[in-house]
Amino acid sequence: MTKNVVCAVAALFIVSCSFNYEDNFKILTFKKVIDEENTQYNVCDNLLLTKTEIALYFDNAEQVSNEKEHGESLIMPCKYSGKLIMDHKTYSYDIFAGGSGYIYNNKGWVVKNFICKDTSCCNQFSNLC
Repeated sequence: MTKNVVCAVAALFIVSCSFNYEDNFKILTFKKVIDEENTQYNVCDNLLLTKTEIALYFDNAEQVSNEKEHGESLIMPCKYSGKLIMDHKTYSYDIFAGGSGYIYNNKGWVVKNFICKDTSCCNQFSNLC
């Protein structure tokens, strides 16, 4: 009887851990990219994100619909780009100064939109918003 209870508890623990993994982000690569042809590129000097902050961004920024993203996003001439793992798959991402972020599939289609605009999100990052 005790053996069955221990096995059942262990099985529930394993299943709950697998559900908690969904949408966790593991950052594989990151690089700051600046569009120096844009005359406002000097605003990019202060944008500094670490690998840890990039993962924190995707955990804390608001995931939004395409419609809300188009209406509220602010795209600046600098971003952090790279690869990440989400739900056991590899994707590309961009996080723009101004707080907008995107995750792309291997064909370049946006699969998730993010916005970090409120003070509880923006205060966690160095000059993102």
